[in-house]
Amino acid sequence: MTIHTQRPDAAQASPPPETRPADPSRPTRAPRTDGFWPWLFVLPLLIGVGTFFIWPILQTFYYSFTSWGVFGGSSFTGFANYARLLSDPQMYQSLFNTIVYTVIVLLGIPVAVWLASLLNTPGLRFAQFYRVLFFLPYVAMPAAIALVWRIMFNGDFGIVNWFLGLFGIDGPYWISTPGFALVAVSLVGLWSSLGFSMIILGAGLKDIPPELYEAAELDGASRWRQFHSLTVPLLTPSIFFVLIITTISSFQLFDLLYAILGSTNPVIPKTMSLVFYFYSAGFIDNDKGFAAAIAMVIFVLIGIITVVQFRVQRKWVQS
Repeated sequence: MTIHTQRPDAAQASPPPETRPADPSRPTRAPRTDGFWPWLFVLPLLIGVGTFFIWPILQTFYYSFTSWGVFGGSSFTGFANYARLLSDPQMYQSLFNTIVYTVIVLLGIPVAVWLASLLNTPGLRFAQFYRVLFFLPYVAMPAAIALVWRIMFNGDFGIVNWFLGLFGIDGPYWISTPGFALVAVSLVGLWSSLGFSMIILGAGLKDIPPELYEAAELDGASRWRQFHSLTVPLLTPSIFFVLIITTISSFQLFDLLYAILGSTNPVIPKTMSLVFYFYSAGFIDNDKGFAAAIAMVIFVLIGIITVVQFRVQRKWVQS
């Protein structure tokens, strides 16, 4: 005879509870939130951004549709300032000068990549001293830089024309000749931006594993091949960051141009940048509405160029 035994725990186990449908009349618990405390801590920053950034942009946008009198007071004029701006040849001359200056300054990025890679060479002596030496022009006052370069670009006794004279080249009056004045300012801008670019690119070089260079050297890759196939592709995120910052800074050219050329230089109409054009309209001609329209055009141009750069970077920046 077979006796079937049953485990005590199985005998005492209760059947699974039946799932009951949710009662629609029963209130559901709201998801937990952090309340107002995060907003309380962020509030000072939001107030600062709104007061010093967002509100001035909105105010400038409104002023661009107005006309101001000499002694104050404004009247709404619609798109008159923008129509006048589009028909002003000085607007296109200033835009062209700004683009030329930006292109010349951006040519310093490949130079900065090359110099940063040289300073990152293992065993290089006084590397920190060289980095500080290159970075000093970036933190120096634009007025001090302009004073030194005005002496160097002097057409009679400047060191630039003296050096050109060694090769039998008769140098021009750099800062008082149309065309050459813009090139002179652009070269100073390129020189002063090298330090910032080298610091950022040098930090990016520190993130490249040295084992990659060792493996490339074992495979017989030359120094140029390592630079072209390893350094530059792996450094593209830092190059992209420097490209964005340099472009935005170049489109805001004013202090260096004003300090080198001054406001009474006869080459100013052929050399002024967009920001100098804004300064001339708003603070010399006292045409605040027209100056506000120029400011909005600069704002839109920088935004468009930045968006295009972010779209294009997907094709060449290595993640």
